[in-house]
Amino acid sequence: EYGEFQTFQHYFKQINLSMQSVARVLLRSRLPLCSSSSGRLLSSEANADVGLRSKFQKFMHGDNAGSTEPTSSEAPEEGSAPIDPAVLKEKDAEIAALQEQLASESKLLTEMKDRYLRALADGENVRNRAKRELEDSKVYSIQSFAKDLLPVSDVLEKALESVKEEDRQGNATLSNLHEGVTLTYNQLHQVFKRHNLIKIEPIDEEFDPVYHEAMFQVPDPEKTPGTIFSVIQSGYILQSRSIRPAKVGVVKET
Repeated sequence: EYGEFQTFQHYFKQINLSMQSVARVLLRSRLPLCSSSSGRLLSSEANADVGLRSKFQKFMHGDNAGSTEPTSSEAPEEGSAPIDPAVLKEKDAEIAALQEQLASESKLLTEMKDRYLRALADGENVRNRAKRELEDSKVYSIQSFAKDLLPVSDVLEKALESVKEEDRQGNATLSNLHEGVTLTYNQLHQVFKRHNLIKIEPIDEEFDPVYHEAMFQVPDPEKTPGTIFSVIQSGYILQSRSIRPAKVGVVKET
């Protein structure tokens, strides 16, 4: 970006030098624009500086571009010396060359300015993308570790479901073991919640392919088609990002 800015400054200085060159040629030659039909000076020596300055300003601003008619304040005086056509032609050619150079430098300046602005925009996009990626890396840095812990949660959940309440009532050892597994399972899910890892069980919710994985479809006239009626395996989301879709059964149209 700094290199583009230096190039932009360089060409801007070149254009200024070209404009100064046009001014020096006009002031050095003391030849204001003249009528091609009369071939005489358009001002006297007394008002030459004023007329020259006025014509140069109009020439630089484009107000008098292409005009060769003398103004009323610059009417040729009688007795003025005629201009050598060769000198006039030489000065006109020099001014035309400088004008062409100035136009070329102006075009180059526009191109360099456009490239400079594009470079600034690209740099801003890179900074924004890097900032966004850094924020995502902080938020989702535990994603792989969290996915590795999900099977542990599944095993504990299946262990709790396999022990029936009537079996625990007559067996103190089994009841204590069940209680310990329950505490472990609850503690694990408290850690999940603290790190924004949320369990989803979408019973009676509308099927969403981002968060759900359909394993089978069953017609059910009592339920709305496209809703979930069974959850085979719970899903999990981390900061609104699905890291494991829930495996579900979906109601289909009859």
